[in-house]
Amino acid sequence: MRIRLAAAAAVVLLIPALSRAASPRSRRDADALVRLEERWVGALVARDAAAVGEILAEDFLDSTYKGELHTKSEALAALRSPARAETTQRLSDLRVRIWGAAGVVTGINTVTARDGSFSVRVRFTDVFVRRGDLWKAVAAHETLVEGGR
Repeated sequence: MRIRLAAAAAVVLLIPALSRAASPRSRRDADALVRLEERWVGALVARDAAAVGEILAEDFLDSTYKGELHTKSEALAALRSPARAETTQRLSDLRVRIWGAAGVVTGINTVTARDGSFSVRVRFTDVFVRRGDLWKAVAAHETLVEGGR
């Protein structure tokens, strides 16, 4: 009886560990989301609104570090604005979590003006939904960690 109880307890303890193990699909999805984040940042630096538009879902909402809420169309308009500073951007501390057709990427984006007028570190959380074979960003949130204008 003790052996059965010990075996049952071991199985109960292993089930959560096994469910956390990354499946090949979730690893592919995590890699895809990292590539998508890198593409998104590259498109922001290049001011490529068409590329950003492909990444964002139609119902995308961004809660900025300033507390503003922007729709997809507002985010793309801001990217096209001649007043937007030219920047370099570098992602770090990326963490990806996948739950079926939903994924969350968190990390730090270091944004520096090319003219040296500002440098900020922004912690972000991006939420993605897989629609068919494509991941689309449905929400983003930024928090200013360091720096400012």
